[in-house]
Amino acid sequence: MMISKKALLVLPILVFLLSGCFGASTQPALLICDELDDNDEWVEPAVLAEQKYGTPISLSLALLELPLSDLDKKHVRPRSADWEEYRIRSERWDASPQIPDDAVDFIGWFTQQSVKRNHIGWQDAGEHYLALRLGHGGYHRFEADKYPELAQQAKGIQLRAQRWSNELHACKGQWQGESWFNKLKLW
Repeated sequence: MMISKKALLVLPILVFLLSGCFGASTQPALLICDELDDNDEWVEPAVLAEQKYGTPISLSLALLELPLSDLDKKHVRPRSADWEEYRIRSERWDASPQIPDDAVDFIGWFTQQSVKRNHIGWQDAGEHYLALRLGHGGYHRFEADKYPELAQQAKGIQLRAQRWSNELHACKGQWQGESWFNKLKLW
């Protein structure tokens, strides 16, 4: 039996793809646990935002620009009017979207405003994303059928927040005994 050159090129790719599919189900990866393990400067601000504003940790993290480890970029991209309102109301005049504490505190403040102004539930991460992107007034005028790409992005944020919420609960066992995490009392 003779195998064509095309088949020889396609076969390794197919084997690689199938091995990924079958290997993925044997051990679930807790990506958020690993991400936070490598970037623990995000944990404390997220816990503080939950205590101060009520923002779930998974929502704060889902609304941040990724990857978290890239400290030379903006981690949140607020509308300038929202950022200025945040700086005025919080009296954090030197706040910067590049600083983890400031980025997470802004998200906490903004999502609390979204709950109050737009009656968005804490678990509605996609709706919080839309409010963040459009502003509170723009959120009320948003029509998903006119902006399908933005609506799709919101669905992605919703799924990411749900996945991270589940993973954060699973991280408890992975992090048990690590002193910095136990002090935060996330559970």
